[in-house]
Amino acid sequence: MVLFEFEYQGYQFKLSGSSITGKEQLTINDELIEEKRNFKTSSEYQIHHAALGDLLLTYQLGITSGKGKYQLLRNAEVLYSGETTTKEVMDKAFKNVDNKIDKKPSHLIGAFAIGFKLMKSAKAVKVLLAGSALAGWSIIFSWQFALVLIAVIMFHEYGHVWAMKKMGMKTKGFYLIPFVGGVAVGDKAKTHWQQVFIAMMGPTFGLAMSVVFYLIFLATQSHWIGLLASVSALVNIFNLLPVMPLDGGQVVKSIVFSGRSKWQYIGLLVMSAAVFALSMTFGLSLISFFIVLGVIDLLFSYKEFKTQTIEGMDRYSSVFSLVWYLITVVVFVGIILAIASSGLPGSELATTILKS
Repeated sequence: MVLFEFEYQGYQFKLSGSSITGKEQLTINDELIEEKRNFKTSSEYQIHHAALGDLLLTYQLGITSGKGKYQLLRNAEVLYSGETTTKEVMDKAFKNVDNKIDKKPSHLIGAFAIGFKLMKSAKAVKVLLAGSALAGWSIIFSWQFALVLIAVIMFHEYGHVWAMKKMGMKTKGFYLIPFVGGVAVGDKAKTHWQQVFIAMMGPTFGLAMSVVFYLIFLATQSHWIGLLASVSALVNIFNLLPVMPLDGGQVVKSIVFSGRSKWQYIGLLVMSAAVFALSMTFGLSLISFFIVLGVIDLLFSYKEFKTQTIEGMDRYSSVFSLVWYLITVVVFVGIILAIASSGLPGSELATTILKS
C-alpha cells in the first residue's frame, strides 16, 4: 500500500510498503529508485537523481498516534515535508480496490455467474468462497496478509463447528465470506447455554491461537509471529463486540434472556455502562461505540425478552458465561496493547483501529 506520495519540482515521489513482508519501494515518476526490506517504524533513503541532485528522504511513523511524518532534504535543508495517517493509507488501499473492480465489471460479473452455475456441491462453494476471500484481501493488503487473515478466521470458525458437534448438533461446516469473515452453519441451538457455548468457542479457539503465537513472539521476536498474534486478537475481539449477530451479541443476549429476570436485565445494562466507562478511560473508542449499539439492541429486544420460549440458564451458568466473556475480551485487548507497545512495525494498526 502507498505510505505517502507528493510532488516536488514536477517530480512525483511515492513510497509504498507492506507491514507484513516489510518490503518498501521508493519511486520517482513511477521509476523505481530503491527497494528494501524495513521492519522499523522509520525509513531513510539517500537519493542520487540526475536532475534533482543528491537528496535525503526520511519517514517516521508514530506507533500510538498512527501518524507518519516525512521530509525531503538537501544538505540538512528541508525542501518538502508532510504528514500522513493510518486512515489515509487505508482509504487509498480501498480506493485502489474500487478502481481495479471498475475497470472490467462485466468480465468479473460474467466469471462469477459462470462459476456459480458450475458449482453443484457445498465443497465446491467453499473452495470458491475461500478463493474469492484470498483474492479480495490480497488486493487490499498483500497475499501474505490475506493468508494470515484466512487462517485466523478458519481457526475461529472451526471453534464454532467443534462446539456444535460437541452439543450433538448437525453441522455443514463453515464458509468464508469475502470482505466479511466467515460463518459456521448448523442446527439451531435449543437452549441459551448452547447458544453461549457455540458463540464463545470461536473466540476461545482464537484466544488459544493468539496466546500461543504471542508466547512464541516473546521467545523469538519474529515479526511474522507477532503480527499473526496481533491480527488474531483483533479479528476475534471484533467478534466479541456485544452486537447481533456477532458472537458477543449472542452471548450477551443469552445471558440477559435466561430466566427472564428483570434484575438480570438491568444488571447487564449496568455492567455495560461500567465496561463503556472503562473502554473510554483506555481510549478504546471503537469498542465503546459498539457497546452503545449493544445496549440499544437490548432495549429494543425487551418485548422478545418477556415472551421467549427457549430454555434459559440458571444463575451459575449465567455468571460463568459473563466471566468467560469478559476475561476473553480483556486478554485479547492485553495482547494487542502488549504487542503494540513493543514497537513491532504493523502492530500499530490494531491499536489505531481500537482507538479510532
